[in-house]
Amino acid sequence: MNEQEKTRQADLEADPRVDDKPREPGLLDASRFLYRQRKRLAIRAMVILAIGTLAFFYYYFSSPKTVGGSLSLSFRGIEKSEYPSGKRFTVEDFRSPVVLTKALADAGVSTERVPLQDLIARVYVTPVIPGEIQSRWKNQDQQGILRDEYSPSEFNIDIGVNGLTDGERLRLFDGIIRRYQEAVKYDQKSAKGFVNAMDTDYDKLSRSYDPWDIPDLFRQTYTSLREKLTNLITESTQYHDSSYQLALRKIAGNLDTWERMRLEALEALTYQGRLVKNREIVVRRIQYRIQDLTIQIQQKSQEASEGLKLLEVIEQPKEIATSRESSNILDAGTLDKLIKSDYVGPVVERISNLQGEVQTLQADKSRLEKQLSWLPKAPEAGTVPPPAGYQDLTSTVSREINEIVQNYDRLLDDYLTATITSLVAVKQAPVVSRLGYAPALVLPAVAMFSIFIAIVLLGIEHLFGKARREVKREPAVNRRS
Repeated sequence: MNEQEKTRQADLEADPRVDDKPREPGLLDASRFLYRQRKRLAIRAMVILAIGTLAFFYYYFSSPKTVGGSLSLSFRGIEKSEYPSGKRFTVEDFRSPVVLTKALADAGVSTERVPLQDLIARVYVTPVIPGEIQSRWKNQDQQGILRDEYSPSEFNIDIGVNGLTDGERLRLFDGIIRRYQEAVKYDQKSAKGFVNAMDTDYDKLSRSYDPWDIPDLFRQTYTSLREKLTNLITESTQYHDSSYQLALRKIAGNLDTWERMRLEALEALTYQGRLVKNREIVVRRIQYRIQDLTIQIQQKSQEASEGLKLLEVIEQPKEIATSRESSNILDAGTLDKLIKSDYVGPVVERISNLQGEVQTLQADKSRLEKQLSWLPKAPEAGTVPPPAGYQDLTSTVSREINEIVQNYDRLLDDYLTATITSLVAVKQAPVVSRLGYAPALVLPAVAMFSIFIAIVLLGIEHLFGKARREVKREPAVNRRS
């Protein structure tokens, strides 16, 4: 025992306030110990940090890469999870075999390198739910009421395929988006397009149809195309480029001019000239159509009448909410939804549509009744030859309507090509990353963990060293005693 230890031992024995029990080490003692052992602590921490960093980077660079981005859909009907044509929308459309096969070809990757089934299983589509919707759902779950319906319009797309370069992954993502845009374009074109297969030669038309029916065929073509043009012109007003709207209006003007100058002239020559081959068949067909229209008018009129009765009932939400009978059927959450929702608007819109359809059916019925009165009384009226210029007029009417339809289809294709990029748009550009945590997040955690482990190891070494010194000290004390 050296002099300092002897002096300290004498002071402790002379101080009556000192307890015989050994004092427990505190935080200050631990800090002093770590400060004295700072070099050893730093060496151990650096070694552990190096090992942890190497292990993390090995795991990180051996993990597969993914390419991911987000897509925003804004076409009409997505709020109801539908396409513009009314077809049901599903996330499986992003990884359909047709889309993925064409996307692989765009990326320059063969199906031998990446089998189609493997790619389908590694394309992950996740809908993005806004925070306010999630909060509302959480509150509704706590209250025990049904969640509000919500159809997402934004999706995260991640593609985790091994064996591709970063460039191929990016091209594959772009290919999937491009081919899906084409699918949406085809769906809209099938809903808004118009296919006209009318013959332009009078002889072919006369062999296929009765002269009495030919003007009606053109009339149906005009009505259908005019309706599509009206809807598309209304939709194009929301697009930033007004040139498409002007071009559509020009086609609509040409169509109306054709209807007044060509179609009405053909109808006048046909009906006033009583040009019919088989009067008996035409009469029976017109009578059948009149009867069918009468039934449709009755059905839709009855639906409109029932809608008006329903409107009278639902315009009194307070009576419904406080009724004893309704309280036994509807819970509080359903009643609250019913009162807060716009239940009048859809009913009014439905009634208005039904009334419009009834008026259209009545107009068609009146037109057929007039045609029936114009038919000749004698069965042999079909022997009357057509007037001069009738054949040329029929060919002109057919040729011009075909040209209008072709112009419409070409403009529709250009319009859809321009608008699809805004209806199906990439909201977040694709980024190639690896699975797992980012190094910026993991490395600080590895550093803190290394320091902690170094402190633990240093403490364990100190305890083992102290225990060994105690073991060596006990035989020496026994010998002195």
